This record gives sequence, C-alpha cells and structure tokens, in this order.
Amino acid sequence: MTIKESEIAAAARGIALVVHGRPVDLVNFRQTSDGCPFVEVRDGVIHHIVRERGRELHHATYDDLDEFMYQIALDATSGVAGNWELEHRGEWPRDHDTRIGWAAKQLQLMKAVNPAWAERLRSEIPSKYSGITLEDVDAHPVDS
Repeated sequence: MTIKESEIAAAARGIALVVHGRPVDLVNFRQTSDGCPFVEVRDGVIHHIVRERGRELHHATYDDLDEFMYQIALDATSGVAGNWELEHRGEWPRDHDTRIGWAAKQLQLMKAVNPAWAERLRSEIPSKYSGITLEDVDAHPVDS
C-alpha cells in the first residue's frame, strides 16, 4: 500500500476534530525554521522528522499509516490530557499521583478517537507510568 500525504492529512483532521473539537494542524508537511516536527512521504513511506538549525534531532519511518496515526493521536491526546489534569489538579488530595488523572483523560480521549487504539494505550499504561495501576486509572473521574 502506498501512503499519500492526502491520507495522512485526512486522518489527522479527523483526530483533531475529536480531540480539539476543531481543525488543528497535527501534522506539518513542510519544514519550518523553529524545529517543529514535519512529515515527508517518499516512496510510500512516512518520514517523521525534526530538524533544527540544520541538525536532525529525530527521524522515524513508518510504512503503516495506522501506526503513524496512532503516534499522532498519542501526542494530541497527551497534550490535551496534560492540560486537563493541570486545570483539575486541586480537586484531589495533595498526595494524589497526578499522572493518574492524566492517563485517565488520555485514555478517554483516545477511546473517542479510536477504541482499538485506546485498548492499546491501556495495555501500555503499567509500563509507561511506573507505580500506577489500571484500577486507579479506571476509577479516576474525567468527565468534568
């Protein structure tokens, strides 16, 4: 399967609408001078690149559109979940691990984007957030 920029752009728009409720550029197809990540598609392969001041800081390749979009959704949902957690931090006891709320909100957002991706993220939580249990994440309120 040959991956095209138009497919990436359409999938990214769909993720942005779910996560942000409006169109947001989650994927840039042109390099900027400020070190923002950008994507090039060459021979049907996605190249996710970060360059700053002529130095390549990151370069990952994907030959699977679904895998690449999962990574984009992870980034998008993580940012929104982190902001949500900061806004709600005072609602729980001071010794409450703030990563629980962050993970719970990210999981909720990811489920809205793609339930299969949410299940994948859920399976990664114990290794991604040392010391946090799925029971704590599942029990954390996120609807406010």
